[in-house]
Parts: sequence; structure tokens; C-alpha cells
Amino acid sequence: MRLLRTRAVAALAATATAGTLAFALPTAAQAAAAPDVRITEWMYSPGTTGGEFIEFTNLGRTPISLTGWSFDDDSRTPGTVALDSLGTLAPGESAIVTESTAAAFRTEWSLGAGVKVLGGNTATLGRADEINLFDGPDAVANLVDRLTYNDQGTGTVKGPRTQGRSGVPATDAALGLNDASQWQLSTVGDAEASWTSASGDIGSPGTSRFAPAAPDWTNVHINEVSSDNTATPVTDAIELFNSGSTDVDISGWLQVDSSTATPAPFAAKLADGTATSVVPAHGYVYFGSTKGLGSGGDGVRLYLPDGAGGTAGTLVDSVDYTAGEAGADETNGFGAGAYARCPDGTGAFASVAAKSFGASNATACQNVLTNPGGGGNGGGPTLTCQPEAPSGTGTLPASALTPIAWPGSGSVAVADQQCAWETTTGPEGRDVSGLVFDPADPNVLYSVKNKSWVFRMVKQGGLWVADTANGWGAGKQIFFPGSTDTATNQPDSEGLTVGPDGALYVTTERNNAANTIPLNSILRIDPSSSATQLVATDQWDLTTEFPELHAGNKTEANLGFEGVTFVPDSYLTANGFVDQSTGRTYRPADYPQHGSGLFFAALENDGKLYAYALNSDHSFHRVAVVDTGMGHVMDVQFDAATQRIWALCDNTCGVTSAVLKVDGTGAIVSQVVYAKPAGLPVDNLEGFALAPASTCSDGTREALWSDDGVYGAGPGSATEGHALYSGRIACDLALGGQGVSTPPTPAAALALSLGSGIAGDRITVRGDHFATGTRVSFEFHSTPVALGTATAAPDGTLTFTFAVPAVAPGQHTVTASVGGTVVASAAFTVAASGASAGDPAAALASTGADVSTAPLLLALALLVGGAGLVAVRRRKAAGQRD
Repeated sequence: MRLLRTRAVAALAATATAGTLAFALPTAAQAAAAPDVRITEWMYSPGTTGGEFIEFTNLGRTPISLTGWSFDDDSRTPGTVALDSLGTLAPGESAIVTESTAAAFRTEWSLGAGVKVLGGNTATLGRADEINLFDGPDAVANLVDRLTYNDQGTGTVKGPRTQGRSGVPATDAALGLNDASQWQLSTVGDAEASWTSASGDIGSPGTSRFAPAAPDWTNVHINEVSSDNTATPVTDAIELFNSGSTDVDISGWLQVDSSTATPAPFAAKLADGTATSVVPAHGYVYFGSTKGLGSGGDGVRLYLPDGAGGTAGTLVDSVDYTAGEAGADETNGFGAGAYARCPDGTGAFASVAAKSFGASNATACQNVLTNPGGGGNGGGPTLTCQPEAPSGTGTLPASALTPIAWPGSGSVAVADQQCAWETTTGPEGRDVSGLVFDPADPNVLYSVKNKSWVFRMVKQGGLWVADTANGWGAGKQIFFPGSTDTATNQPDSEGLTVGPDGALYVTTERNNAANTIPLNSILRIDPSSSATQLVATDQWDLTTEFPELHAGNKTEANLGFEGVTFVPDSYLTANGFVDQSTGRTYRPADYPQHGSGLFFAALENDGKLYAYALNSDHSFHRVAVVDTGMGHVMDVQFDAATQRIWALCDNTCGVTSAVLKVDGTGAIVSQVVYAKPAGLPVDNLEGFALAPASTCSDGTREALWSDDGVYGAGPGSATEGHALYSGRIACDLALGGQGVSTPPTPAAALALSLGSGIAGDRITVRGDHFATGTRVSFEFHSTPVALGTATAAPDGTLTFTFAVPAVAPGQHTVTASVGGTVVASAAFTVAASGASAGDPAAALASTGADVSTAPLLLALALLVGGAGLVAVRRRKAAGQRD
């Protein structure tokens, strides 16, 4: 990428000579260190429901913070649109700036929460405009990249007409040159792997083929260190872990301690003691420090063999530790056996009691030693996260179904690091309540704490740990809409789910700043934000729905919403769910502002689920009330794999789970109740989540529970200081011999907004029951005409809009194909009209038409409806876009 950077600097210098830059270019020294962020895609004129966008990508091999960076169009004013909220771009990572809201753009392009999107751009683009990227907000900011384009070809700069199709560089050489003639239009399946958006635009926002691949050696990390002088496994041991999928040769690599001495080679071994010069993919090696490691505090530095004359070359990794952290010495030992990453490779280092050289640290990390000082933990160090006294256990009411055995292994293991939840809110904030897997990524788990905190977690070394990307490392504090005043704004966050828009929806039962007053509400939180304080973008206050919970009663204020789950309309309609408010079969169209499903909120007070249509204008409508039969309920989850709603009751009911279905009358009823796995403690378990079916292995998948309060089974126990428990559940679930097996997945289906029309009519396709993330291709038959593609959302739905092609009148079919196989179809009648295949207007309406006929279409629109029908969507002067 250094060549690209050199070209970009040369291009900027040439531009400066031409007198077009209004500010000083960086000096030669500054240019050599210029950040490798480039414009890699843009679209100035989207489809009717999309949004224009610009994509920036970090083409370098080091992270780049966008703090202080900004964007502007042809006004060339640094600071116009601040990019600070995009955070840090990792090597190869792309970020999007769009006029749409971030949520709308993600929905339009089926993007996950991990893609950085800055919505609400005010410096919008016209058909002859500029894109300017600055590394600072003021007049001395450096121009990092510029792209000037004039799609009409009347100026000195030409470029593709990015109307409904994005522009991307044709070659590597185009990056950073400010020559739009070297850019081309995206096509479905091109080198960028471009796809079709919900409204029919084509592009690849959020990814770039120019993103560099990191060298394999960057996957090697110092993973464990011990200053123990005994030969177990070697004196002063150091372990390396390879987090990549390719073996890495470490021949000639060098190591030194915290001193400035000359680095020296080392001899590595595998776990069985075999000598090796390779760290296997996802594997471990260890060696004895050639410099020795002191128990009183020391460090380890690891280098590539690319230094001159035996001196230190490129630093691979390093770690420092203080007295006693990596092992005992005469005066400051507190039981540490090693200093290890928890989890392997990417986690923070922590003192652990047991060594694990040559193998994963997962087991050792279950006994992290913190706050040394003796006492507690079976004679070990005192934990900062002291358990609460157990609150006992209760039983199910007599009216409930009799629990049957848990349908999976009875074994349960802790699934988090010891005292992992005390980093931000102190011991009182340890309560971990709701859990939910990200439907777009089964390797991501979200959790919520009662004291206004949300965490994004990833699986590493067998444990769920805080994701360190995008500001999530210590969790994120959340707030009711309006402010971040912690004195008055303290959501008592209890449950959460992921909505169809990728946002988190969090339930509250009160404001902890006034904890005797019920406040049962659902908040919408944007997890894509890089900020560490997240103010809810929306709130639905449902408090008046529950007058039995009286203000001024602290106990009743603690008996509100404990959980929430999103249930897609496709499931409810396919199973004949009845809307209790109308007494007839549920019709999503009755609630035009509610989105694509209902939110079921779990009320602890009565053990019932309350189904709501949450409207975009913050109004709501109660659709149904569902009795779980357990008397109390602490969490709820819609499980797509079993097509069932699962509800959890904690130790109040002996930790049981009710599985609910839509019965023959259209009501949701309890079908079976499961007892807890034998190894799961009877604690205040208020969070529950089932891993997606895609994670099934050997016939089982993961089930997770979270502890809200007890925080382990007591001093000295194996679970002390832990809040997450992991078990297994059968994938092929027969529901406890109740005579009902897991229902088959409904067949994919299509519905058209109109059943007939003429060439040029815009028709919207609604698809249901597609696998999440499936790319679906659409064709018009009998004469095959490719219409484009769409990607299925997490709830299995998709929408796609096309123009009826100019084909012969009569019966035709719209087909949906996956991997070349037709999986669904819908009939369409093309009516006779004056348009024909040779009619320019008909050709324009057809898929793939030459957009150069757009002036004709515009003229027709003006004649029929008047100039007032042409909406001005830009702050640009009228006529800037076709």
C-alpha cells in the first residue's frame, strides 16, 4: 500500500500546482506518514427509498483514529461534517457516510451492526460535485483524499453516473488520484462482490476489495508468562498463541525482557515437548526466556528477525507485569502461577492460579486472582465482586405444567472471567440480567446489567468476554432519551432483544434515580455507535398499562418488565396467531407503523407476556397477553430454530423454562416446561439465550444463563465471582415427549404488491421464510429477464422492487432462486399497452435500461403532473441530480 500512498501524494501535489487547493499541503515528512485512508465507493443518486453514500477505507496495516477528521463536498471546508463518531478504523475496515439514518441504511443494504455508518450527512452530493476527506476540522487540516466528478462530461473531469449504482475504482491505480474517469459502475457479483439493496440499488457499502490482508505473523501473540524458576514446564516460561488459520514460521525470532539488552533467539516447543519452529494455526508453543524473568516485576518483548546486525527489528508483541503478578517471590507472593491473557490472544493479561503452557488459558482464566490480600476464595485473594446471600428457592404454581428433564447435558460450566462485570459500576452493579445472541452473527452475544449498562461479547478460549472493538471493551452506559445526566437518568435495564433493524431493544422497570416509581418502557439503542455512552434513540413508555404497580412502592417498582423478545410477523401469521384486541386473525397491515413484528415484554409481577406493536411515532398497541403459567417470568426469547417462544423463571420457580407455541385456536400457550440442567445452580438467573441453529455441533448447541445478584454459589466455590453459565441443548428437539416435534421450516414464499400491470410499473416483492443472510436472485419469466438480488433479513423476510420489463402481454412469473435453484414464485399478468419493446419509454422502465433516456422520462413527468411533482431532495440547487 506504500505505492498507493506515494501515488496519492503525487496527485495531491499536482493538484496544488494547478492552484485548486485552498490550504497548505503537508510537508514531505508529513506526507511520508500520511494515513492510508481512501475514498473507495460513492453513490450520489440512490433509488427512491435508499440514501446516497460515501465509503472510506483504511488501506494501511495500522488502526487509524478518525477523531478530529471531517468531510465536505465541493465547499472544501474542513470540519463541515465531523467523523469523530466513527471511532477507529481497523486495517482494512470501511466506514459509511450517508444522508439516511444509520438504521435505515443498514436495513436498505442488509448490513450488520459491526459496519460503521454515520447517518444524517448534511453535505449531500450532486451530479457534479466533490468528496473531500480531511484529517482535521480546521483551516490547517490536511487533505487526505479528494474525488472530483462531473457525470455530464462537460467539465475537465468525467466519471460514472452513480444513479442507483455506486462508483468504485477500476484499478488499484485509481485510488487517491482524483481522476473520476478511472472509476466504474458497480455490477452485481463484480470484483467488489456487489449486491442489490432493498430498493434495487447496486453497490457494496461497508466492504472494499482494496482492503489489505494483514501478514500472518500479526496473528502471533504473547499469551502467557511465568517468572517461576521451577522447570514446570521450563524456567521463566513464555507462551505464544497463533489466532490465525495459517501456520506461522518463527525461525530466527528474538526475545528480550524489559531491559535494553540485545534480543536473543529462543527454542520453542509444543505442548508435548517436541521442538518446533512453527506456531500452528490456532495453536500454542512455549519456551524458556533467554534473559530470565524477575518475580519482582519484568517484561517480555518479541521481535521479527528483520533488524540490522542482530538488533531489535519489528516488534511483534510485548507485555509488562509488576511484582508477584507472574509468580511468587519472597515478599509479595499471592498465589499467582502465571500472567495470562484472558481470553487467549486478545484478552487482557491477568494473574491466574494455574499454568497452562502449550494449551488454552480458558480453564486457568476461571480463577483470576485480583486484589491480592488473602482471605476468601478458599484461602486465596479476596474478590472484588463479593456474592450476595442466596435468596432461596420457590416452586411452580399447581396450575403449571409438570417440569420434565432438561433436553440436553446436565453439565454446566462458567462462561465468563472471574469478576468480569466489576470494571465499570462497582459491586452494586454486578447484576447481569438479559442475554441475546446477535441474529446476524452467532459469535456475538449482548448482555445487559440492571445498572444502565450494555455489553457486547465475543467467544474466546471457551469464555464470553467483552468485545474490544468500537468502544465496547468496558461495556457502554445507556440512558433514557434526552441527556446523559447520571443524577437523573438511570435506566434500570433488565431485558433486551435485537430488532429487525439490528438495534437493541432494552426493557426498564424503573428509573434508578427514582427507584420507588415504576417506569415500564422499551428503549431503542443503536449498537453501531462508537460512543461509550448510548442515549436511547426511541422510547415506548408502557407504564400506564399496569396500574396494579403503584408509585411509591419500591417492591412493586421492582416487579415490572424483566425481559423482551422480538417475534417476526412471518411466524405469527404462518401459525394463525389471533389478535386479542380485535378477536380475529392477526393482520400486520392493521398496524402500518409497527415494522415487521411484535415485541413480547415479560412482566415479573404476574408471569405473563405482553405483546405490543411499537409504532414509529412512539405510540403502541397491545395485541395480546400470554400466560406462561409459571407465576413469574424473568426473561423471554423467540427461538427461530424451534419456532417457539421460551420463557424463564429464576429461583422463584426453581429455575424452569416454559416453551410456548401458537395452538389451534390462535392463542399462544405453554406446551412444555423444562427443569434446569442438574449442574446449574439455583440462583437468581434472570437472563437466558439459545445459540442459533447454525452453531449446532454433534447434535447440540449452547444454552446460556446469567446471574442477577447472587454472583456465584458462595466463597470458595468453583463458580464464585461468575455470572454466566453455559450448557448444551439438543438441536433436534422433540419437546419432552409431548407428542410435538420441532415444526418444519416453512417454505419460502413470495407476494407481489400488484398482480398485473404494464411495462414500466414498479412492483414490490415481499419474501418470507428465507434463511437469514441468504442472497436471493429474482427473474421475470416466460422470457427470462434478470431483475436483481436481495438479502434475507434476520427474521427471514426481504423486500425487492423492480420495473416490469417490456415483454409480450399475458401470464408471466416472478421467480426467486437461491444458488441457481428456484425456491419460490408468484404469478404476474402483463397487460397490453401502447408501449412495446421498441418504445423508448418502455425500454427505460425495463431492467438494465440506458439511463441516458432519463430526460425523456422527466419530460413526461412534467407534462403529466406538473413541475411541482419533482421533489427537491437536496440542499443543492435544483437540477443537480437527474
